[in-house]
Amino acid sequence: MELASQFLSICFSAEYSISAAAIAIISIGFMVLGTICLLLSFNKRMDYFLKPAGMFFIFSGLCIIISVEVMRQSVKRMIDSEETIWIQYHYSWSFTCAISAFVILFIGGITLLLISLPRMPQNPWETCMDAPPEHV
Repeated sequence: MELASQFLSICFSAEYSISAAAIAIISIGFMVLGTICLLLSFNKRMDYFLKPAGMFFIFSGLCIIISVEVMRQSVKRMIDSEETIWIQYHYSWSFTCAISAFVILFIGGITLLLISLPRMPQNPWETCMDAPPEHV
């Protein structure tokens, strides 16, 4: 019976690791799509690509933080199990790098969204309807 419970705990830990890795790969895909949109907006002066780029970077940051939390829960479950005895543990440098990547991607995505917003009216009574048309 003990062998079966040990096997199940190993399988659950592996499933957590696989799901965290899959979420991290999805995050890399969002980063690639955001970078493509960002390069297109700079290359051809198509500013409307800044908004999707910002959203892709925000989604990528959220996927990273979800992946880190899944891995943290997996480690916590392994430490709390009765088969292992841990005196102390600490997070490695990769945990710090993942949290830093989340912060950079999230702030960068919000910055791109703010840059892509339309300009504010110059006069307080000016609205979008009665503003003079901009000539490009």
